[in-house]
Amino acid sequence: FFHYPMLFTKFESLLPKVIDLPLPGIVAQKKMAPLFRLQEIIDKPLNEKEAKKAAVLILFYPDSNGDTSFVLIERVVYSGVHSGQISFPGGKRDFEDKTFWDTALRETQEEVGVVSSEVKRIRELSKFYIPPSNFIVYPFVGFVSSKPTFVKEVKEVEKIIETPLSKLLDPENETKGTVSTSYAGKINVPMYVFENVQVWGATATILAEMKELILIALKE
Repeated sequence: FFHYPMLFTKFESLLPKVIDLPLPGIVAQKKMAPLFRLQEIIDKPLNEKEAKKAAVLILFYPDSNGDTSFVLIERVVYSGVHSGQISFPGGKRDFEDKTFWDTALRETQEEVGVVSSEVKRIRELSKFYIPPSNFIVYPFVGFVSSKPTFVKEVKEVEKIIETPLSKLLDPENETKGTVSTSYAGKINVPMYVFENVQVWGATATILAEMKELILIALKE
């Protein structure tokens, strides 16, 4: 089934299981986390108080054929650590955000134009620490019932990348490759490749947990 699109109705039917399953956490995350990152997390234990907090949203929706997709973004090139990277809509918690879910919704509306009130919450995934930028990321999963009209925030978003769920579930799209980083030079990392889009680092690590949940739900 991996090579075929998953109907959104099928995806919705899996959600009760996805919501109830225990989170695979580090077991799933390790599959796509760069080795040096795992070592860094061991060497530099997380200080929750000092770390900055951010939230991201894996947003699922039916595409124009009724198949399940989710949205990624390519960030604009700037002078920061995450310049030009592929990520989920999301960002830093603002003082007016009551919860991290509110952060994820607000950032998604700002960056890709999806109205917060239309997003239904599925669940939260395991938080993930990113040493280079000293951020703890709180990932959430949500969906909208119809295909959104995406509007990108041009200052922050270079490109909106609509990604079929079947591409994530297809094991052939899981590989390793060399990337250039501002903080570690050229490194070899695990990655997902969707069309020509290389997804690695925190985004791939979060996706690995999402993928595991869906695969377990499909087997049950």
